[in-house]
Amino acid sequence: MSKKQTMREHMTGRLGESSSFSLNPPLPECLNIEVNNTCNQKCVFCPYHGLYAPKTIHPAILSVDFVKELMCQAYELGIGRKEIGFYLAGEAFLYKGLAELIAFAKELGFKYTFLTTNGALATPERMREVLDAGLDSIRFSVNAPQRELYRELHGKDDYDIVIRNIKEMHQYITKNHIKVATSLSCVITKKTIGIEKQMREIFEPYFEDIMFIPVMLSRLTNIAEVKEKYEVIDDSDVMFNPDFICPLLFNTMYINAFGKVVPCCNSYDEEVYFADLKVNPSLKDAWESDGYNKYRKIFLKGDSDKGTICETCLMRKKTVKRFIYDD
Repeated sequence: MSKKQTMREHMTGRLGESSSFSLNPPLPECLNIEVNNTCNQKCVFCPYHGLYAPKTIHPAILSVDFVKELMCQAYELGIGRKEIGFYLAGEAFLYKGLAELIAFAKELGFKYTFLTTNGALATPERMREVLDAGLDSIRFSVNAPQRELYRELHGKDDYDIVIRNIKEMHQYITKNHIKVATSLSCVITKKTIGIEKQMREIFEPYFEDIMFIPVMLSRLTNIAEVKEKYEVIDDSDVMFNPDFICPLLFNTMYINAFGKVVPCCNSYDEEVYFADLKVNPSLKDAWESDGYNKYRKIFLKGDSDKGTICETCLMRKKTVKRFIYDD
């Protein structure tokens, strides 16, 4: 096992806890702001940028000033008092002002800042910038231990670049005694069953935690073809859990690169949002909106999920532990 369980503790906390399951929960402890929604890779299982993505996402980016305004308001209200992240569907290192926003978050007093990246653009220079700015946690997504398989799954021949960036990051952290949580996630597909040992041999020296997650396939085109090639868990065999309550609707606010508050990281339909912060910038109003109320009632009142993103969400069929491969 890895030295620490940084990432699975983070996931378990986010997906397994809430301070209040009520129609009017306290303002959220967790905040995700997607600063940029474009990506430099095309992972086969990605519903946003991959080969089988159902539609093209219109490119969007939030200005540094707009994000700073959101963070000032959030900090004053206590939103994000547990953590603040800067990603959703896009690659964070495509955003030029990333280090500036991390530094600003720490200056305001946010306790914990984090990123997820595919690592191809996490060059030594960019990594030094975000680490020196005070980044608290970073997760790399690497889904294969060999170059050719990596190229198939990620849609880009970036394996050697990612390995180099990871090693450079680790060297800089070690040399400068930087306190930052590092983790790596690997999505297991039919092409990569049984690679856990090899992945650990390659990457364990550089990360505190490595976690393996079964591929989750939904909302893709040519879904039968995709499942035939990559699926490892047949969702039709997994029982629906009527007692499950989605904690994200009660403990986390997601803001996408259009400046809209959305239900979760799995909801990138541009028509599904709870508030447009460019029209009404109030985070409190967004949290108390009719949209949030409608989705919370699905879990608290048993209202129908027909036509909502919850209708096909795998979280309603699996607990967080079901998503994690352990030895």
